[in-house]
Amino acid sequence: MLYLYARVSTDKQENGRDAQVQRLTAWAQASGHEDYRLMVDEDVSAYNVRLHSRKVGKEMYDALQSGDTVAITKIDRAFRRMYDFAVTREQWEKLGVSLVVLDLPALQGPHGKFFASIVVASGELESDMHGQRKREVYANKRRLGLPYNQLRPYGWLAVKGATGRLESWAPCIPEQELGRRVLRMRSQGMSFPKIALDLCRENVKKPVTKKGSSGYYHVSDVFLLARAAQAGYPKQRRDSVPARVI
Repeated sequence: MLYLYARVSTDKQENGRDAQVQRLTAWAQASGHEDYRLMVDEDVSAYNVRLHSRKVGKEMYDALQSGDTVAITKIDRAFRRMYDFAVTREQWEKLGVSLVVLDLPALQGPHGKFFASIVVASGELESDMHGQRKREVYANKRRLGLPYNQLRPYGWLAVKGATGRLESWAPCIPEQELGRRVLRMRSQGMSFPKIALDLCRENVKKPVTKKGSSGYYHVSDVFLLARAAQAGYPKQRRDSVPARVI
């Protein structure tokens, strides 16, 4: 059996789902393969999730038998970690499963295996360096009190520029007042579940509602809102805030 495996981590990737599927199916037909299975993992990172741990990757992994072939467009569509590549390739070789990479046609033999390892190692290094750069940028933004991601701090609203990029946070007075009210309710001995239920009955909703969300303050939201209020509404949600709320 021929398995055509594709993976995308975001919809914006140039090597997106449709492009991969088109290349793989065209290659399969040109190679005379009439019977094949198309396997696509979407919204999953090859750097963070090994092939056999992805939803579709695991399905393919468990179905492989001796004589089967797995085809991918680029090696980083399946592997972004050296360990994952080395272990998987060894297991497939013992099982009798072949790997075809359209962008690396000469994978056979010791030299092909060595070159493929270099490609995977380079991809892992690129991911590591990208992660390091992001952490450095985020640390600097936290130090300057600037927003470094889209996660809205309780008591604040996003201020975006002309391009739609997040630039700063503006005080959300109604939510800040609500947080202080929650603290007063806590001081009267009310539990967080009881507070959340009362707010729900009053039809109190968040100023920003995510798609598919009811918009109500759930128990965890009420707890975090109270923490933010007690800490003085820090702009960065990772700032030091009290672990317990009075």
